[in-house]
Amino acid sequence: MKKFLLLLFLLSMPVLAFSQYYSEGFEAYDSLTIPPDWKVVNNAGFPIDPFANWTIRDSGKALPNITYSIEKRSRAYNSLKAFDITWGAGIDTVSGTPSISDAWLITKKFNNIPTDALFSFYACGGSASYLDSLQIWLSPTGDTALSSFTVKLSTIVWTPPVVYGNFTNYFYDLSAYAGLNVRLAFRYYMNVTVDGYVVMLDQVEMFGTIGVNPIGSNIPKEYALHQNYPNPFNPQTTIKFDLAKASNVKLEVFNSLGQLVQTIYNGFKPAGYYEATFNAASLTSGIYFYRLTTDNFVQTKKLSIVK
Repeated sequence: MKKFLLLLFLLSMPVLAFSQYYSEGFEAYDSLTIPPDWKVVNNAGFPIDPFANWTIRDSGKALPNITYSIEKRSRAYNSLKAFDITWGAGIDTVSGTPSISDAWLITKKFNNIPTDALFSFYACGGSASYLDSLQIWLSPTGDTALSSFTVKLSTIVWTPPVVYGNFTNYFYDLSAYAGLNVRLAFRYYMNVTVDGYVVMLDQVEMFGTIGVNPIGSNIPKEYALHQNYPNPFNPQTTIKFDLAKASNVKLEVFNSLGQLVQTIYNGFKPAGYYEATFNAASLTSGIYFYRLTTDNFVQTKKLSIVK
């Protein structure tokens, strides 16, 4: 069985070796919403309970088709919320008959991924009695059609007995797809007449040196976040900022509701002048805000996407 686990070489590398440029912990959403440009698909061929399919839930909530208890309830790895799916995704709601689930959770599109791209998430599944699994797929074209997901990265299997709600961090090296626009997908494909219980997913992230480049070798006297140019724009703009001292740096974009829609950069940078490329191909027209956060400086500015 082909299974990608935490890459051994990561264990010997410092944390700052990889810069995070996308992070989604699902905290801004509820059971009726999902992050922008994500998609949930039932491909089983029969109707299912939509809340048994991939759903964002607060921790401590009852799960469809699972008897609630202090132990057997929704969990999250980080903070309060996570995506989850239960074996009920394999039950035909018309006949009431359990069968084979085929439920997909598709991520946003990642454009022009870098040569050192690394995809990461936390997940847990199964129980003391029931086996569970989760397939990880990639679309090298960035489409949402299931037929475009031609690359199977792995199948994660939780063989009983497992500790319920015990999250593990999984990493996938995507350097082979550098320069492509890709989507990732989580597929819950289980024969629920035999196995299947619950899979929970949290903290989906993409790492890689992308989007932020130094400008010259001079050192600025002050911190600054400059207005993006062009503005308005479609689909790409440049954001410049100045670091008077070496610092941890986070450059993020938020929608008008204050929800994080993209992390352009999250890592460490020495003092200097920098420019970042922001691609908004997956976002709708409207007013957004970008924020620079360093150890000693925070500033927010407004940008406009017109399509």
